[in-house]
Amino acid sequence: MSERTLRVQAYTFACLAAISAIAGAATSFGYLEMKEAYHAEQARSSALSAKLQEAMAARDREQGEDQCPDSGGEMAVAAVQTLAIRNNNPLNVKTVKGRPWYGQIAVDRHGHAVFDTPEHGIRAGANVLLNYYTRHGLDTLDGILSRFCTGNRAEYATFLSRRLGIPPDVKFDVLARLPELLHAMARFESGQEWPRELFTGYSLVATAYRKGQR
Repeated sequence: MSERTLRVQAYTFACLAAISAIAGAATSFGYLEMKEAYHAEQARSSALSAKLQEAMAARDREQGEDQCPDSGGEMAVAAVQTLAIRNNNPLNVKTVKGRPWYGQIAVDRHGHAVFDTPEHGIRAGANVLLNYYTRHGLDTLDGILSRFCTGNRAEYATFLSRRLGIPPDVKFDVLARLPELLHAMARFESGQEWPRELFTGYSLVATAYRKGQR
């Protein structure tokens, strides 16, 4: 890898810290209300809680080592939704060779990172996608998913294609569409929408990357 490429990557990734801080400062009330509503529902219905726990246990047994859930997306069960929320890891990012991500506080038994805030979980997801693009040249949905997960790629690609309006095998500007891509992947991975404000700060990445190339 050339010195120029390393310099560009370092410049781009350095911007993630600032973006993460911006996202943290603008904590979404929508996310907090969603989380409070979830816990309130658990308290009101012990029967529902028991069913959720059973589903979580069953889903954990089936999870395997894929980056993405085998039955994720719009048909995801409650266990998958709860996993992403519980871990503050909207994209279900895994640890990399035992090295913790920024803001990572633990790891679950499947290798998924557990973060102190959703913002840090999204930041890790952004790092993954930036590495795919800058180091491996992955600039199609099919290409990204070929590395991101091993199961359920067809459904995943169809979902992302519909959300972004991009055919799975067509090249696109990953950096320019990074906020939308992160948002869509978080929706598929967790089975629910996350506040848009958590992702909008990553629109600065394309500008920072291109500035570093000059």
